[in-house]
Amino acid sequence: MNLTSELFRFTFLTPCFSGTAEGKEAAYSELRIPPIRGHIRFWHRSAYCGESANRVWGSTNGTEGHSSRVALRIGTGLPPSGQLAQLLPHKSHGQGSRPSMPVGARASIQLQRLPSCTHSDWAEALTSTKLWLLAGTLGYRSNRAAGSVWPTEPWAPRSLTDLADLLGPLIAKACVPWAAALVGAAAHKSWAELREAASATPRGPAHLFGCAQPRTPSPVKFKIASLESGLCLLVLAPSKTLITEAEAKLKNKPDPHRWNELGQWRFL
Repeated sequence: MNLTSELFRFTFLTPCFSGTAEGKEAAYSELRIPPIRGHIRFWHRSAYCGESANRVWGSTNGTEGHSSRVALRIGTGLPPSGQLAQLLPHKSHGQGSRPSMPVGARASIQLQRLPSCTHSDWAEALTSTKLWLLAGTLGYRSNRAAGSVWPTEPWAPRSLTDLADLLGPLIAKACVPWAAALVGAAAHKSWAELREAASATPRGPAHLFGCAQPRTPSPVKFKIASLESGLCLLVLAPSKTLITEAEAKLKNKPDPHRWNELGQWRFL
């Protein structure tokens, strides 16, 4: 039986602190399928629902568990990288470093449709993978623009309108749509400057930026996007209200110059 497959090529716009099976003390970073699958599953759940994500990507839930209907594997991989990058680049002298996959590294992943996968399952899997490449990231500090992946396919967006259309399953869905905004599209900042801004968030409030203790992931997420006009920050959150609150908090925090230099936040 010939099984349908789809290749997705991408690059890293910022250093990626992707871990290894050896844990955070490993002397290298590497591209691995388990965390990629987890990120794609997150965006699938956000665009559709948890039931759909479990059906397509598999579930271990009690007696109703079942295997994935889509296989995911590395297409073109990357060698393990020991190149160090700063975890907190907004600090005056940096703070800490960790092995990372470097900016500009290119790779690909391949999705394969398994016999149990329906047409709608396959369509949702492909869309969710595109959403990860457009809205998602990979690795440690990924909510603060580290590990910003970006597609290098012909369908990759060139304009704000293109990006809004491709994010449609997430930001234009009928039930509880997410929100997205572009920041710094006309600021002509480098990836390093944009990552510094994304990393320079205040401690709290937790409903915007998460919390270390107890561990609470940040609802407002930042990544770097690459459009025809140049690099910019893409901000995503489960609602427009959260993004509006985050903008006000960042522009009124102590030493807000990085955020003020980026200018207007523009909703998609």
